Amino acid sequence: MNSRNSKIKTKIISIFTGLSSYLLLLAQYVPCTAIWFGFMSVPLVTYLTFYFQNPGIIIYDIQFLTRSHGFYIVILGLIFFIYTVVYQLTHRKQLMRTGPYRYIRHPQYVAFIIMTLGMTVVAFQTSPVFDFILYNIDGHTILFLIWIGEVLAYIILGKIEEIALKAKYGDKFLEYANEVFFMIPFLKIK
Repeated sequence: MNSRNSKIKTKIISIFTGLSSYLLLLAQYVPCTAIWFGFMSVPLVTYLTFYFQNPGIIIYDIQFLTRSHGFYIVILGLIFFIYTVVYQLTHRKQLMRTGPYRYIRHPQYVAFIIMTLGMTVVAFQTSPVFDFILYNIDGHTILFLIWIGEVLAYIILGKIEEIALKAKYGDKFLEYANEVFFMIPFLKIK
């Protein structure tokens, strides 16, 4: 019976590992977002890959996560992301100026920033499996710096995307960019 359970466990791990390897490839193409969606999903897919490779700890993780403030931040970001994707899919092939795009130009990037912030908060509430000290910098500081790096990556991706939007929509996009905030509703970044 023990070898049967071991085979089932190995099969489940194999399935989840296989699924995790396809997530990034599947995320590369959404008709309205093309390559941008794939790039912006890299940090989230990285986090999720660890969960898919260890299906035995998912129940424990869910119990732990629901006691963490970061979990609710992740859920908020996920709900916002789903809303923006659905909105974008129903309004594609045009410069979107309504819905979440009325307030910020890159709501999907903001949703991913919120989700990764929540995951970082969850990581702060755990003790590391091993001491990770790099040049006298503790693990929590390194986690925070990684999150800052992700935020900067999303900002850069937003700017790159805007170059493509400017080329496609011209003055319409420039007018929109002057009226609507970049990512943070109270911070005007050109």
